[in-house]
Amino acid sequence: MKVKRTRPNDSIIINNLFTFATIVMITITIVLYNTFIVEPQKKEETTLSKVEKLPCQKETSTKVIIKNYELVKKSYKAIEKGYYKIEGSFLKLEENSKIEDIIKLTEVDSYIKSLLNINPKEDLQKYLKIKYEIIESSKDNLNAGTIITSFRINSKEIFFMQSDFKFMYKNAIKERVDCSIKVYKNYVQN
Repeated sequence: MKVKRTRPNDSIIINNLFTFATIVMITITIVLYNTFIVEPQKKEETTLSKVEKLPCQKETSTKVIIKNYELVKKSYKAIEKGYYKIEGSFLKLEENSKIEDIIKLTEVDSYIKSLLNINPKEDLQKYLKIKYEIIESSKDNLNAGTIITSFRINSKEIFFMQSDFKFMYKNAIKERVDCSIKVYKNYVQN
């Protein structure tokens, strides 16, 4: 029996043509996406990595996260005009915590105001929130505690810094607060 050779069906040819065209369009889209969308994000990361660590960051374990570099740079203008509020809190891990005996939140608030050298305005609707949390470590931990400082605009965090302190002393806590403000200003200036 002889097999008769037939020409492929027209619908198969058209289907193959559309499949090829789809593959070409997807390839072009991926190339354009990688060239124009992904590259600008890499450039922003390199500008952040060029910001040198301050000496106070090297003293203890610190972690800095910048969520929006452009807003961090612009946020300092709000501070210069007095459009900021400070909010602090303690997180106690021990039952017989002595952290409130060592330092008061009002004392840390006034210390931050003195570091910024600008008093905040009263009754603000829109403002930059400087939020800090002093976390007491358990006795098993090598560090006495951690300070987390964040700068927020409309409840969205734009700058975050976590810094450990080794001893539960007032000056050790103030040094970490001072470092977090210096690091924030360092990112604003660079």
